[in-house]
Amino acid sequence: MLRRISVIAASAAMLAISALPASAATHANSGKLSFPGHSGIQDSGTYSKTSKGVKIYVCAKQTTSGNAAVAAVVVGTNASGSKKGDIGAVAMGKGDKICRSGTIPYTGHLKTYIFFINSKGVKSYTSGYKKIY
Repeated sequence: MLRRISVIAASAAMLAISALPASAATHANSGKLSFPGHSGIQDSGTYSKTSKGVKIYVCAKQTTSGNAAVAAVVVGTNASGSKKGDIGAVAMGKGDKICRSGTIPYTGHLKTYIFFINSKGVKSYTSGYKKIY
């Protein structure tokens, strides 16, 4: 009797796991990028995994005149984090919008961050990372 109950419980657990959507088990192959929020920058982008890595499209728009430049950066790493590549877009001047695209060869993890450059050419603000997957 006890053995029958454990077999039934194990079968129910396997059925529940197999009913999960594919996105619950792994990260998506494509999607929109999100960045840490901060005033002075409007950022956006997309990503899609390919056989050569992660294809990135990223844009940065400077919305205030308080900084000389603003940047939105996407970082891809291998699974262990020991290797990385990045692509960024830098807008210089209020109203300026710059978009860039490219492929990062590492698909283990993807994260984003932003930074600002002041009028002396020094980074005046760097956000923390925002994890995409």
